[in-house]
Amino acid sequence: MNKTVSDKAFENQDLQSLGMDRMAYLRPGKMDGVNGYAICAADGKVIGFAPDRSKAMAAIIQHDMEPVALH
Repeated sequence: MNKTVSDKAFENQDLQSLGMDRMAYLRPGKMDGVNGYAICAADGKVIGFAPDRSKAMAAIIQHDMEPVALH
């Protein structure tokens, strides 16, 4: 039986790239000696930093991204 595109199983790389430019999460961190929050893309790459959580969340939303929680 031939597989169609819709039947294709997702590879790990495919799953990692889903939402890469649409989702972000926060991770406590330090930059230049300042405590704050790193703003991370779905793949874990740091794409921004803010000195407090509310500013970090506002930056995510301002850039039309969806903040997500990690557990």
